[in-house]
Amino acid sequence: MHGSLVFESFAPFPDYYNHLENDVKPVYLYLALDHEYSVFDIERANMAVKKTFKCCFEAAKGKIELFDKHFDVVRLRHLDSFDKLIPIQNEFIKSGIKLKMNTLTHLNNEKGFIQLSKIFNIRELGKGIYVDTREDFHAYLLLPHRLTQKEFEDTTLKVKYNWESTGFDAASGCFFIRGKLKEMVRIYSKNLSIDYLEELRKLYLSKMKS
Repeated sequence: MHGSLVFESFAPFPDYYNHLENDVKPVYLYLALDHEYSVFDIERANMAVKKTFKCCFEAAKGKIELFDKHFDVVRLRHLDSFDKLIPIQNEFIKSGIKLKMNTLTHLNNEKGFIQLSKIFNIRELGKGIYVDTREDFHAYLLLPHRLTQKEFEDTTLKVKYNWESTGFDAASGCFFIRGKLKEMVRIYSKNLSIDYLEELRKLYLSKMKS
């Protein structure tokens, strides 16, 4: 929509795609919102939009920290054409989600911090290992306790220094399973075999102790 603020991620899953020059990166767009909405408000609007706008996309509530600014957003993925962006924005507005107008200037390829709140669809693949049943190439490895962002980054760096198999991208997170909060690391890789994920989780657990 003309004048609205939309962010695009130029490097989704950077630790995976930065090593694959010929692989096509997925498109991730973030619609800035006028104020914060609950995950349920976003999901209700998402369901309403999909009823009236026949397009394959996924939406999730999110936050972006950029410089000293904070932006509430709706993350869009699986959008097969940028031509569908404005119609989708209009449908979200009709569903009660107000968009933020653009007040930023000269913003290009900056690094920000993104946090998502979403509903997961997962199945258990092994002990402490889950794979996403709706998003390809996504797996989740349970951790015994929460790590700060600095601790997570340091642990992941240690894991990568000692990892000899296919590359992956990692992010920290948590979700509820049967009413219990579980800390986890989200893994993005096109190799999600049980052997691969078991070895990767074992290495994470080992480096958390070191």
